[in-house]
Amino acid sequence: MGMSSIGVFRSTAFSCLSQLQGNERGVRETDAPEFIHQARVSIRRLRSAIRLWRPLLPEDYVSNFDPRWRTLASQLGDTRNWDVFITEILPPIIKAFPDHSDVQRLSSQARSHLAACRKAAQAAIKADTYSRLLLEFTAATLALAESRKPPITAFAPRSLNKRAKRVAALAAETRDSNPEARHALRVALKRLRYALEFFAPLFPAKRLQRYHQGAAGLLDLLGRMNDGTVAEQLVVQAVPGHHSDLVRAWLAGRNDLMLAQLEPLLAEFLSHPAPWEHG
Repeated sequence: MGMSSIGVFRSTAFSCLSQLQGNERGVRETDAPEFIHQARVSIRRLRSAIRLWRPLLPEDYVSNFDPRWRTLASQLGDTRNWDVFITEILPPIIKAFPDHSDVQRLSSQARSHLAACRKAAQAAIKADTYSRLLLEFTAATLALAESRKPPITAFAPRSLNKRAKRVAALAAETRDSNPEARHALRVALKRLRYALEFFAPLFPAKRLQRYHQGAAGLLDLLGRMNDGTVAEQLVVQAVPGHHSDLVRAWLAGRNDLMLAQLEPLLAEFLSHPAPWEHG
């Protein structure tokens, strides 16, 4: 890879922007959930890149743009949460309790919440503040000063080691039913995975693929468990009081089943050698 470390960041950031802009129209003009999902992924990748390269970026660049991208992600996040709840969490609950009045009420309230959140997300993408963010971020990223130090071949392994150590430390804290610890592990693992994707051309493809596969299985489980935790919050929001008891109990049972799968997947992932530490 011939580019400087800043050059690789610039290329990575513009790739994330391209993904975001490729989903703009779908967010603005349709109710299809995949467009908001992909828009959120692109912003998450972009913020991960900013964090990854933070030691090499101007402080005012990070302090200016990271909070603005975080705000946009938050504006899209509620819609995605309700989409997941309605399309993935709710159907098996309705199937189990098709005639239960609390479940019927929950379904109706969830769709009302989704409609309101979707309008807010569409407004955020249509807003002048979004257009200004794109233009200002693009200009500032193009203007970043080039530097050959540190070389990307040194910066990448060092950055990946830092993220892998964070994942390993958090993995040791997730061997119970603490949802906060699992969420922290999921966030750290995502940041490691994105960093690996950004630096992929530097490392052996086969080793990288095995490591990615282990991370993907673990992330899938952690993601489904996090969806359950978020779902509990949404249920209480949609149907407060005792009306949420049945569904919350169902979600707790679902979580217990998934929790039993966590330890084997953690052990399997942690057994993989780091692909960036091999020639």
